[in-house]
Amino acid sequence: MRLTLSSPSGAWLALLLVAAPLLPACARTAKSELQAPEAPKSIPDLDHFALALNQFALLPENSPTRTEFRRVLLDFLVRYIDKTLDDKRPEEAVEALQFAAGLWRPSELRGARQIEPGLCAAAHRIYVTAARRGNESPALFAAAIEQQFGDDAVRKRAIASWTEIEGWVVRNSPFSDEPVLRHEELEESLEEIAADFPAPFVVQRLTDLYVARYEAAIQVASSSENLELGLAARHRAEVTGYLVTRLYLRADDFDGAGQALARVELDMPTRKLIEYLDSARNAKKSARPLLELARQFLPDDEDMSERIPPAFLTQGWGIVENLARRAVQRFPDDPFAHLLLARALRKDGLVDAAIVHLRRTVELKEDIFDAWQDLASMQQTSLERIAAIDLDAALARMPQLEKFHARAVELWRDRPIRPGLAEAQYTLAEALYEQGSVDRAKDLLQRSVRGEPQPAALDLLGTIELKDGKVAEARRQYETLLGLPFDNQLLRLRWETQGRAQLAAIARREGKDAEARQEMQTALRQLNKLIAFPGIPPGERASRLIDRGKLLFHLGDVEQAVADFRQARDTADGRAEAYAEPMIFLVSHGYYEEALAIFRAAAPREDLRGSLKLYFALWLHEMALRQGRPQDPGVLAFLEAYKGERWPTRLAEHAQGKLSFDDLLRGASDSGEQAEAYFYEALRRWRSGNAAGAKELMRKVVGTRRMAFFEYDMAQSYLEWDDLPAKARSPR
Repeated sequence: MRLTLSSPSGAWLALLLVAAPLLPACARTAKSELQAPEAPKSIPDLDHFALALNQFALLPENSPTRTEFRRVLLDFLVRYIDKTLDDKRPEEAVEALQFAAGLWRPSELRGARQIEPGLCAAAHRIYVTAARRGNESPALFAAAIEQQFGDDAVRKRAIASWTEIEGWVVRNSPFSDEPVLRHEELEESLEEIAADFPAPFVVQRLTDLYVARYEAAIQVASSSENLELGLAARHRAEVTGYLVTRLYLRADDFDGAGQALARVELDMPTRKLIEYLDSARNAKKSARPLLELARQFLPDDEDMSERIPPAFLTQGWGIVENLARRAVQRFPDDPFAHLLLARALRKDGLVDAAIVHLRRTVELKEDIFDAWQDLASMQQTSLERIAAIDLDAALARMPQLEKFHARAVELWRDRPIRPGLAEAQYTLAEALYEQGSVDRAKDLLQRSVRGEPQPAALDLLGTIELKDGKVAEARRQYETLLGLPFDNQLLRLRWETQGRAQLAAIARREGKDAEARQEMQTALRQLNKLIAFPGIPPGERASRLIDRGKLLFHLGDVEQAVADFRQARDTADGRAEAYAEPMIFLVSHGYYEEALAIFRAAAPREDLRGSLKLYFALWLHEMALRQGRPQDPGVLAFLEAYKGERWPTRLAEHAQGKLSFDDLLRGASDSGEQAEAYFYEALRRWRSGNAAGAKELMRKVVGTRRMAFFEYDMAQSYLEWDDLPAKARSPR
């Protein structure tokens, strides 16, 4: 089982879309125009869907490829919706339906009617599931999809369903007796749907609601004797024009905006906004009017998400994307139009599509610092994801990245672009390390720290040296890490804690117990500060609790260590690391009961992977046999019932004596699976009395160089101890 590198500044799992590799079909032509990507024949999995969606986002509306490309994407999503619903995962099905809705741009939704029976069937399944649970938002959204893409009978049914849900929402509103506020919750629900899917039916329903609330507000404002209510009613009437304008700009419908606004009286700010709209609509000489209008809706304040509804943010970015696409289409050589579109695409998670437009920005106008900074950030994000999927493709990017960062240094000597080349080198080194190409990883890390020492690179380099037995070199890397300057106290505490903990491990390896204890006590004091740091995120706090638990264990306080592990699980609800890292640590030292408690906490959780629980069960099964304990019924039941990924299933069969070692080894697809096969057979041989044969296999585990695997660390430890602990091993 591969261990996740616990870099203190490491990011958690990213969104699916940024896992897509850079778009091979989007290279530049000699005329500096963007090539249209070709539609794939089929999409086998989510990774390929993410790649294809990035490519699809680059197609202009008039591209003849869009229909064919959309069909392939839609077929995959419909299959995915059916599967997630069959697997009782309705939330994922709704997300997939949202992706499906996004395959049509707003203007395409207003075009010739399209019938999509497969999509409507999937949407109706979601509607039935959501309605049964009383979840009105996904039910309304599914009904909107059916209304847009169904035949006459389906559309009639969808409108009836929609009307029924609308009535239910209004009747159950806490303000159902207030004429100004009684439709507040319904309006919020419709705004949420229109922000993601501005289909004509949805836009019209929300427009009618805006106008109805406007008319009710006018009546209350002119007749109410309640001063506070009258003021609220007047304010509501005044903002209606602005709300209608936003709605129609999200639908990319300038003509519709004018017609809808004729139904209400406009206040002065909205009249000014209409002037921007008219100017953008008639822009012929430059993209400036379109970009100026877009800036009125750009949610560029980092604190905005805490002050306005999420649907308003989604709507704002949707408006920006619509206007940026208009600008790029009309003025393809305007660098700022490409820059704005890139930012909107990034907000949608379409990082690689954004990169294409950022590169176009830099080609058109090289001296835009923000474009270089955004491009560096997005290229790094993309590199991290592709390195986890296709390492060869990631390594092939290195020459281009080196050229990019060299030019960035020339242009912006006084304003360094971050992340820089050192971060890219570390990303590739980490991927090489996890793949078992340790020497290549080490070479890249050494190049990275020579150019610009980064704590993550020094940490990984020190880890490799320590696992290779080069203790003096490992010490030197961590001492260098501790000497680095840091921009803020939190970052400094994170890395100093990591450095001190590793120096303690080095001292223990050297037999310098007094030095190890001193380093651990220093790290413990820093960890206490870090855990108590104001505003630390729950996931970060959980990670530091695990670190503290490990230190306390080595300092001899096993009870408090286990308490910290338990608190980490409670703090980071559902995070796999909060279960896996303490489990690995306790199993390594033979603490069966404490490890069993983690398995029992993890087993019922649906948000933890089945394969992770399978490894937990394997370790506990083996440890019980080794320690002469009765097998836990829950562990045995899990092993016997497990049907999941191919390799974990084979490991489970081997553990139960249903698969021979030779057959297990023949089924290993890479050196990582070979390391696991050697390790689990070695455990069986050792506890069966064949210590020599077990040690031979343990040495083969080490020979795979899969240092990122739990099995590698344990093989090293058991060989060093010359023992397979039959009871809990005392801390040292």
